[in-house]
Amino acid sequence: MTRMRMKRHIPERMEKCHERWFDDPAANKGKWREVCGIPEDAQLFLEVGCGKGKFCTETALANPDVLYVAIERDKSVILAAIEKAHNQDIPNLFFINCDVNIIEDLFEKDEVDRMYINFCDPWDRRNKPKRRLTYREFLNKYKILLKEGGQIRFKTDNDELFDFSLGEFGKCGFEMSELTRDLHNSEYDKDNVRTEFEQKFADAGVPIKRVVATLAKK
Repeated sequence: MTRMRMKRHIPERMEKCHERWFDDPAANKGKWREVCGIPEDAQLFLEVGCGKGKFCTETALANPDVLYVAIERDKSVILAAIEKAHNQDIPNLFFINCDVNIIEDLFEKDEVDRMYINFCDPWDRRNKPKRRLTYREFLNKYKILLKEGGQIRFKTDNDELFDFSLGEFGKCGFEMSELTRDLHNSEYDKDNVRTEFEQKFADAGVPIKRVVATLAKK
């Protein structure tokens, strides 16, 4: 696998776009809408692992009344997303550069309305499956942040990861709907926003798996 080349002048470029991200995102816990200048009754959508930002920028633009927060741990990768949002001047999109393991420190109980997990690392079953972002330990963290009736919208190209994730959603009390193993040839593709990875898979003829997991009870 080819390693991504480290971008040059990252601190300077991040500073230029400082209105899009936070030095201390934990300070926003419980008051993201207030800090970001979004009405208190607005929904909050959270994307875990936003990559270069195609999905989050397009989704935030399509939902201007929603507060959209995107997390990505790789600074070289999130820089591309932050610069994209900065250049397009998207007022409802903000970023967090950190690992998802500390997500409970960043958001208050019941603060999030919807989560997106798109094309996360599948981690081979024999090689640390507990690192999968749909593993039950992660899902139990997400359940704290999500409101009752909140959703996790999950997409992957990986069959084994998809089957594993369906099992974990079920064990953690999520109700599943809009399940498809060929998203781009299904009724659910109408409003689908493709990520960078998703477009590459589509071009290669790889079917995309997708499910909506809803937190029915807390």
